Formats: sequence, structure tokens, C-alpha cells
Amino acid sequence: MREVYLSNCEKGFLQKVISEGHRLDGRNYNESRKLEISFGSEYGSCIVSLGETKVLAQVSCEVVQPKQIRPNEGILYINVEISPMAAPQFEANRQTDLTVYLNRLLEKCYKDSKCIDLESLCIVVEEKVWSLRVDIKVLNHEGNLIECASIATLASLAHFKRPDVTRSGDKVIIHTLIEKDPIPTVLYHYPVCIAFAIFSNDILVSDPSFIEESVCTSSSEEGGNKGGILVVGMNQYKELCLLDLMGAAIYNSNLVHKALINAADRCKEIVDLVKKSIVNNDTLRQKRVKKNFSDIITTEHMLSLSKRDLSICLKNYNVDDIEMSQDEEMEDDEDQNPEPSKYDVVPSLPQTAEIIAQKGASSWIEISSGSEED
Repeated sequence: MREVYLSNCEKGFLQKVISEGHRLDGRNYNESRKLEISFGSEYGSCIVSLGETKVLAQVSCEVVQPKQIRPNEGILYINVEISPMAAPQFEANRQTDLTVYLNRLLEKCYKDSKCIDLESLCIVVEEKVWSLRVDIKVLNHEGNLIECASIATLASLAHFKRPDVTRSGDKVIIHTLIEKDPIPTVLYHYPVCIAFAIFSNDILVSDPSFIEESVCTSSSEEGGNKGGILVVGMNQYKELCLLDLMGAAIYNSNLVHKALINAADRCKEIVDLVKKSIVNNDTLRQKRVKKNFSDIITTEHMLSLSKRDLSICLKNYNVDDIEMSQDEEMEDDEDQNPEPSKYDVVPSLPQTAEIIAQKGASSWIEISSGSEED
């Protein structure tokens, strides 16, 4: 993995903005990005989008021999893969520290918390059990990978249904989906990992972006940056399943207490959304409506040049000032045709102006060559 370096100007600017109570994308400290969950045509496949961070999860199963220490329990395996598709700094077919970190946190959250009934995956004691494998593919890395991957893991496991099995004597018959209805996975509770960014050891920011994660975990030469990433794993019953800190130590216990309260509220919202999405998907499947990932791919997603490459919200800014200055420039340069800008300044919130990239299809550009003029 190639290191991504930030300049001191970027670090100082972001720390100053955070200390003044603002964020680059205009969110509050406790505000998270938009969460979207889309399911594929097969059981256990889903794409979770948390802002611009996108993760694909797929659950598969096979019959294997159980472990000797637990002969009547199934097996759960979680695999995380980050390729150059997610970000240019990652390398193909090479495991990084971030991959190991995500694997360890997800296994702690879902295996050690005993949220899955592994005994229900047993077919024949000491001989045959079901082995569930969760493959997580990071499609785009724009910050807060652990929360997005956790939601994708939970949604795929709750949506997955394994084939039904019939035992006659020593024979085990695995039925297809046409012969018998599949069996859903039994979940005792729904744990979710919620990530927080800590700045200056007293500011707690939920759902950090990539640049916010990079700044709070980096250490500056002038005294060091007292910050880090705090991951809280909690279920819908407000029970703590995981607590992990990456970066500097926390000197204020009230900061952890505040994170637990915010994580409890956020976890309940996510679990309700996951359950609602699964119920809606099951209803559409009963009506024989074809649902797959092609429904969420639009023309704007297919065109690489039309993606939003800049989004900055400016506080205490008046959009009318922009329009007045543009009118004055047009009066001065009436004969000249200025090049159209690909950014728009639109009012998103009261006293807030947001600079966004214009969305639309790519257009052909006529290029005149010197040989044609000759």
C-alpha cells in the first residue's frame, strides 16, 4: 500500500475548521452521510453506500467437516478485499494493514458477540455442518470503511438463506430452491460498528470522511495531534459488543460516554433500515419482481467524468453575491464568450452555499489539428 501524504496546510486548515464547529461537507458533528442498501438477485448479496463509500458483500455456503473442539456448530468466515478499484493507493492481490484491521474488527463484532446461531448450521454432529463465508469487496474508499463494511456484513447475513437439507439414513440430500424453500440465517441480535473521529482529544466527529480520518490519525511535528479513530460495536438493545481505539489515548472519559450514547441511537436507526430493506426486498420477490444491481446503476454512475469531484459547503455565505458579481462581469465582457464552468454554487441550507460539480453526460469536443489547416 502506497502512503497518502497530506500537506501541513491541509492538516492545519481541517483542524481549524473542525475546531470552529464546521466540516468541509457542511455536516454537523453528529450528522452522518446518506445510507443506501441495495440487494442483488441472489440471497446474501448487497451493496451498501455510505456517502461516496461503497462496499459489496456476498454470502456463500458449503458443507464442511466441523472443528473438533465444537463438533455441533457451524463455521463463519469473513474475508475483506481492498483492490485498486477502491483507491489508487491500494495494490492488487496484496494484503495491507487496513485489510487485517477490518478483518479483525468484523470477526470480533460478529463471531465473538455470538450474534449468529451456529448450532442451527449443524447437519450431522461431528461429520457435516454448514460453513458461511462472507466476502467483502470495497468498491470505493471515501472514509469510514469499518462502518460501511459492518452494515454490509449485517445486511448480507440477515438477507442470506441457505438450502434446506433432508437426512435419510446416512445420506444427506441438499434440496434446490425449487424443491424446498430456503432457510434464513438465525440472528440473535444485530451488531453494528460505529466509527468516530477524535480531534484535539475533546471533539467527537461521527462518520468521518477520508481526509478527516487521515488528519486525526496523523501526527504533526509540532507537539503531535491528540486524535484517533474510536470504533464502537453495539446492537439494537444498546449492548456493547466491541470497543476499539486507533491513535492517541483518550484522557477524557466523558468523550467515550458521549460516543456510546451517539452509537446507540445510530445503531437503532441502521438496524431499522436494514430490517425494512429486507422486508421490502422479500415483498418484491414474492411478487416476482426482478431486482438486481442494475437498478442502482444510472447513466451518471457509468460515466467516469461526470462524478462529483468537489463538494464544499461554505457557511455564512450569500449566493446573491455570486450572481451580482457574475452580472457585473457579463456587462464588462459582453463580446467575449467565457468558458462554461463545471461547478455550480447552490443554496443547500440556510446561510450555506454548496459548490457542486455539474452532472450530465460527457460531450464530444472538436479539436482542430495543424495538418488540416495547412
